[in-house]
Amino acid sequence: MYRNVEEFITAELVPLVRAALTEGAEVRAALQVLADRVDTLTAELAEGELAELRKLAGRAIRALEVPQVGGGVR
Repeated sequence: MYRNVEEFITAELVPLVRAALTEGAEVRAALQVLADRVDTLTAELAEGELAELRKLAGRAIRALEVPQVGGGVR
């Protein structure tokens, strides 16, 4: 048991708050990377890269399509 409130705060609350702040910083960093990527993509689209994006999306869809083999369902 803790002898006083200061010991409790130091032993229990300070590590908890530090962990929460660290996690918050990591989330903010991840969001910043995502925001930067969205900004880049937006700029690329504004510069006429939409046609290229459509081509890439079409290729991705075709790659995911399963070809029909055989004569159907038995």
